[in-house]
Amino acid sequence: MSCRLWVRVDMRFLPQKRWKKILLIAILVFVIVVAAVLGFVLFKINSDYVSGIDVLNADGSKTALIIYHPGLSSFMKDVTYTFADGLVENDWRVEVTTASSQAPTDLSGYSLLVLGSPVYAGSPSLTIKGHIERVGDLQGIDIVLLVTSGGSDGGAEASMQQTVEEYNGTVKEVVSVFTDDSLDIAEQAGRDLFIAKR
Repeated sequence: MSCRLWVRVDMRFLPQKRWKKILLIAILVFVIVVAAVLGFVLFKINSDYVSGIDVLNADGSKTALIIYHPGLSSFMKDVTYTFADGLVENDWRVEVTTASSQAPTDLSGYSLLVLGSPVYAGSPSLTIKGHIERVGDLQGIDIVLLVTSGGSDGGAEASMQQTVEEYNGTVKEVVSVFTDDSLDIAEQAGRDLFIAKR
């Protein structure tokens, strides 16, 4: 009789214990997956991406260097090259590369420096700031800031501008682009930019 009672009590609590175990395992799996995804995203948006230097319009009359962080999607790259196309239409020689330890730090041969960054959590990519720190004194070079985001209150742009000014750069223009439909804004900004040749 006591053996039967024990089996009955065990059967009554087994589903509740199993349910708790399943729930606990599901929560742990969810937390691990979220942590892995967040770790990957943080690594991706804050790490150097080494690329070669693309030269557009090699015979242009003035030379611009564009350094950008590619971000998680192709949008920043699209904006960068669209802006570069606008500069080319205005007879600029344009060199484009990503922010990394391999990107040029000697700016003496350039009339313009363009810094491009996506915005995540209201901040520009740390790789852009890191590159400015590698360059050091920007020696008053004219700078255009290209910023992409899903909508911004201007904090990332102000942060980038402050960093540039701390390193003795001169921000000539800030171009903020939010959607694929506004790529024309980036191209027009490149077309309309006037910087006196150094």
